[in-house]
Amino acid sequence: MLVDVMARLTAAQLTGIVETAQQFFGCLRLQQYEGVPTMGWFSWFRRKTTSQTASLPYYVLGGRRMRIDHPYMLPKDIEESGRLDLQHHMLRLLLRGNYLAPIGHPQSILDVGCGTGRWGAEMAQQFTNANVIGLDIQPPPATSNAVTMGKAIAPDNYVFVEGDITKGLPFADATFDYVHMRLVVLALPAAQWGPAINEIKRVTKPGGWVELIDTSVTSRVPASEPWVEWAYTLASYRGIDMTAGARVGSFLQEAGFHNVNTMNLEIPLGSWGGRIGTLMATDAIAGARALETPVVMTHLATKEAFNAVVDKMAEEFNSIVGCTQPFYIAYGQR
Repeated sequence: MLVDVMARLTAAQLTGIVETAQQFFGCLRLQQYEGVPTMGWFSWFRRKTTSQTASLPYYVLGGRRMRIDHPYMLPKDIEESGRLDLQHHMLRLLLRGNYLAPIGHPQSILDVGCGTGRWGAEMAQQFTNANVIGLDIQPPPATSNAVTMGKAIAPDNYVFVEGDITKGLPFADATFDYVHMRLVVLALPAAQWGPAINEIKRVTKPGGWVELIDTSVTSRVPASEPWVEWAYTLASYRGIDMTAGARVGSFLQEAGFHNVNTMNLEIPLGSWGGRIGTLMATDAIAGARALETPVVMTHLATKEAFNAVVDKMAEEFNSIVGCTQPFYIAYGQR
């Protein structure tokens, strides 16, 4: 299958991208994937970009659209948006709401890494007197169903801002009563967690609340061990620690937040866990399949071997009673 990888690129532009990435990583080699010349996972780079690549933040491989200018490991496309919305519904069902922190009646809310924007849109509807901002490297359209809730446009009190937490937040000090950040473990390099939390603290009002929700990517069933090994290898290229989500409480404490509360959840993984378990397994398998192209491109596995592993993972999620996925919640007050 010949995918529309960089369909608009000339050979010279493609070579320029490869050379830039090779300078960044030092030793990556040019490879072939489905007849298309690529660098070993066309890896993320944020400096030394040429004028040719600056206007081309995406590449499409294996039918999935991924950012070329950011460490985020998963695609940014319609299929991924569907997974994120499913994940949102699962967490809202599990938590019986969209937040746990005692936020009262906030007047200003920020959602860092807002994804599809659904969480922020629901908060805007719940807190109609609050100004809600969703920030992401790729804000969704204002007409997206995730934020319009079946109406023509997003709520009047909800707006998107394009931004990257690793490059600083485009807001003044002490702007928000409540800041929310969820499931960025596959997007935030290990070295950036501390600076990111400090930046969130900067824009939070004294007395305001910050809430973090994340997970840890580890092997949950025997069949998942090869996939986890492949994922860890890919994460290492981008400086990502796939277990960092387990330390969200510590990150808040280290940043000097007060009244820090933590909650560790083990969510059922598989149909044995009822509706929540089925949703969690669907989410996990969709996320696992999203790494097929990077794994195959870097010759960590063949396409056939990769799909066989993920198929076996799905089977074991449903057959091994007691299999769970950890989620970690922490909130604290500035």
